[in-house]
Parts: sequence; C-alpha cells; structure tokens
Amino acid sequence: MRRNEPLEALLGPLEQDVMEVVWRLGESTVRDVHAELAASRTIAYTTVMTTMSRLATKGLLERDTAGLAHRYLPAVSREHYARSAVGDVLSWLLERYPEPAVAYLVDVVDDVDDVTLDELRAAVARRRRDER
Repeated sequence: MRRNEPLEALLGPLEQDVMEVVWRLGESTVRDVHAELAASRTIAYTTVMTTMSRLATKGLLERDTAGLAHRYLPAVSREHYARSAVGDVLSWLLERYPEPAVAYLVDVVDDVDDVTLDELRAAVARRRRDER
C-alpha cells in the first residue's frame, strides 16, 4: 500500500468508519454498512456507496459484482492497514524531519510500559547486529 505521499494512505473519518464496519462484519453490502452507520447518525445511502467504491479503488476493499447487490470484503486486515499507514507516515517524517521526528518518538517512548521498551531494545539490537 505504498503511495508517493503518506497522507494519501490515511483514511478520512468516514472512510475509517466504513472500514471499521467492514472489518467487523466481513463480507458486506452497501446496505449492511449503511444500516450500521445510520444507527448512530444521519447518512445517505449514496454517500456510503460512493465511499465504499472509493475504498475499492484504493485497494482497501474487494468488490464482488457477481450477484445483484455488490458485496465487499476487506482487501487488507485492520492490522495490516494500521502498520502500513503508520510505517508510511513515520518513514516520510523521519526522511524529511529526522531530528524532530526522533525527538518526538523518544518523548513518547517515555510513556510506554516495560514490555514495549524491552521489545524496542530488542529491535534496536537486531538492527545493529544486521548492519554489521
């Protein structure tokens, strides 16, 4: 899911909401997703339909057009999307703004638990070993 600009990889609020529903339901129609979203807010069926079509164009949903109603499946898992989007954005930031990006990450690491710190230390050690 690499893109030229990492912010293109990030989903807008409605796209994120639609993907959350599809990830939870699995195979879904526009009607299924619209019903889920309309339970908590006012949203047009056509808005959901357009959003799902765009997500299919972006490669995040697979569209099955065999039946009367198009069915959609997640093309990537939530975890894969999250890792890819975070990786794209962090790589972009580290490439263009290395000092502030690293300084921010160091500040954030101060707030993580010991298990996460141990995993980070192990990752750094592996990286150093692999560079030799």
